[in-house]
Amino acid sequence: MPVEETQDKYCFRLGDLNVNQAEEGKKKRTFSGVAYSGEVITDHWYWDRIIFDLDSMQIKGRIPALLDHSPSQRAGVINEHSINHQQGLVVSGDLMSNEFGTEVAQDSDDGFPWQMSVRIEPSSVEEIQAGASVTVNGKVHQGPITVFRGGRIREVSFCALGADDNTNAVAASHSPKNFNQPEGTDVDLEQAKAKIQEQENTISGLQDQIKKFAADKRNSEINALAKVLNKEFSAEEKAKFADMPDDAFDLMATTLKQFAASSQPQTPAGQTQQTQTPSVNPAFAHLFTHQANPGQGGQAPQGSALDQAFNQFMAAQQQGAKS
Repeated sequence: MPVEETQDKYCFRLGDLNVNQAEEGKKKRTFSGVAYSGEVITDHWYWDRIIFDLDSMQIKGRIPALLDHSPSQRAGVINEHSINHQQGLVVSGDLMSNEFGTEVAQDSDDGFPWQMSVRIEPSSVEEIQAGASVTVNGKVHQGPITVFRGGRIREVSFCALGADDNTNAVAASHSPKNFNQPEGTDVDLEQAKAKIQEQENTISGLQDQIKKFAADKRNSEINALAKVLNKEFSAEEKAKFADMPDDAFDLMATTLKQFAASSQPQTPAGQTQQTQTPSVNPAFAHLFTHQANPGQGGQAPQGSALDQAFNQFMAAQQQGAKS
């Protein structure tokens, strides 16, 4: 069923509307009318026979009066209302001095028969079958009939045309929503939004804690590596280590630790201890070429072998990042 057709099935003509004449000394034009008489609405194209329960109907505070149900066309405000079985739902209010309120007033002065459309949202719909009866608004009604319970008036609108011909009154329009939902839906929605925001803030706080824990852990690992290698890293080197993915940092730290462990000093009595390159990933074999190619006189420059290996590793990491 198209959306427009679904919405139209909640439209009704229900009561009389009067735009009062201008009064001397009063800046605002007023209007009043019977929004709903409390009687059965008949011959509706969708509901057939329907009645709104006045006893459970609600209007909370001042509500807006719009033009053709458009929130951007604010024509006035409902200031007062009354609900009883004798008169039904009676409303009154002021027209605004803007273009929409002025349009309603001027057209009424020229004889145009404005009709009032009321947006009523029932909390439940009760279907009474044939052969059964129900008491609504002080009267007993025979089925089949549909009863709207818990109708909540959220706004009224000035409209050029009504929805039905069963009365000479006002059009009441209801936007479709899930029936049998609890009262105070707007409040529940705001509470849900607040709860979601609270949970998002909690998640964000936990993510910050995780990031801080990871940063502290990496700094601790960097300091431990420096101690094992007996080397003091520069601030730039530490920053690069901190930005490394876990797997890259772990591979670098393991490789350099293996290299440091394999670099042993000469044994006494002029005998040289055999040193073998540790088994590492072939991609990092260049880190140990200095062992096969010592410096002048067969001696590697004192204290530079580890630095050279470390610098070559960092250069390889930077080259990999660029490619």
